[in-house]
Amino acid sequence: MNRKLLDPFEPEYPEAIEACLDDEYAVKCAFSHNGELLATSRSDGFCYIWDMDTLNVMRKLSHSDTALAGLSWSRSGRYILTYDEAGVCVVWDLQTQTIRVRVEFGSAIACARMHPRNSAQFVVCPVREAPSLVTIGKGESAEPMVQQILISAESVDQKTKAASSTCCCFGKKGIYAFFGTSKGAIHAVHTATLEVTCSVKLSSSAVNTVARNPRGSDIVTSSSDRILRVCEVYLPGQETRRKVVAAGTPPSITVITKIQDIVNRVHWAQALFSSSGDYIVSGIQHKAEHNIYIWDKLSGSLVKMLTGPNELLEDCAVHPLRAIYASVSTFGIIYMWTRVPQQNWNAFAPGFRELEENIDYTESEDIFDRRIVQENGGTVDCVLERILQDAHAVAGADETEMDIDVDITDNDPLFSDSDSQSEDDGFVIPVRVECDDKLPPTTVLSELEAQQPLTNDVPTESGQTITE
Repeated sequence: MNRKLLDPFEPEYPEAIEACLDDEYAVKCAFSHNGELLATSRSDGFCYIWDMDTLNVMRKLSHSDTALAGLSWSRSGRYILTYDEAGVCVVWDLQTQTIRVRVEFGSAIACARMHPRNSAQFVVCPVREAPSLVTIGKGESAEPMVQQILISAESVDQKTKAASSTCCCFGKKGIYAFFGTSKGAIHAVHTATLEVTCSVKLSSSAVNTVARNPRGSDIVTSSSDRILRVCEVYLPGQETRRKVVAAGTPPSITVITKIQDIVNRVHWAQALFSSSGDYIVSGIQHKAEHNIYIWDKLSGSLVKMLTGPNELLEDCAVHPLRAIYASVSTFGIIYMWTRVPQQNWNAFAPGFRELEENIDYTESEDIFDRRIVQENGGTVDCVLERILQDAHAVAGADETEMDIDVDITDNDPLFSDSDSQSEDDGFVIPVRVECDDKLPPTTVLSELEAQQPLTNDVPTESGQTITE
């Protein structure tokens, strides 16, 4: 995908379903940071990695026999975090297709997210334990370090034995982590000191999901009271969309917009920001409806409603660059939403004329002749004339325009920032070639070597052979 050739004036929301990915056990889905891969967590314990160009499965990761509860990508796309309902978190290395680290907790995992800058850290919110920050050791035999985060005085309710944190997400650069609680509060925790920097009470209902703006510092939450809340965050040292918050500024989390469906009063399955951060994308959990609502972030007005098949919506994801959404139905089918492309034929050439209806074209007799007789009686060789024109064009071109440099790549401003200095930012998942032959690759190679020797033997007149 060449991002420089995309239409900059294209609306940021899709219109209809373009493709369906048949994954009968899919529960959750998430796009990678560059949007080239789509990962789905399944109820049979597998995690599938889909290629967005070919819409085929590239990797099948076997987590366990327990149903997966969700997943999270690293910034580079090389590592992916999967967690299940048995309390097991696994970080996979897609380059080697091996397990990087495995951490077990005493209860099911409600939510887990990887650090947006450091692929060796992730936060976990167990159902009956306090949230934790996990740091992966550098060596292969090093044990991961698990640090509990006390976001309140009572991290675990002694009566219900349920943890107060229900969801989590990192800030844009991972300096802060945001935790939603069952008491309706949002806590901002500094990831270096693990201390609560700011807290705000949103409502008396539990916070179900929390997501950050990819182009700003604000967050959006969905609660059990069926209201979406957009919160503007001001924390020390954090960059906002307008300016950098000064060190002396008091931390604050302020609700700027409340969004709800007053007529139907539906529950929200997921609440996310669009790729530009100007819209709120939310999927509903209401009967047998597969609808996605798109709201304006500032005014809270409904911009568009995407209506799908009569299947309950489980989860949805937003492409980080293009107007593409992915939604998962209760039958495990993944629907890809996109815009219908508008063909503008006038953009191919300045003098190109678009026909409104078919016209009859009269072909001249000498159109395919090599030599054409002009009106003055002279003849013109069309092939020779074309060769001379190409030679003049090459000779008159500037030498600097003919040089092609394939060693230098332009940095995309959407993915370039001062903190993006990791070695695996340009990771590309390796392609695996699967052989249809029943024999293993080593056996096939040995048979080929036996049939065709590696040396070239040249026979001589005396019957001897000379090895080259």
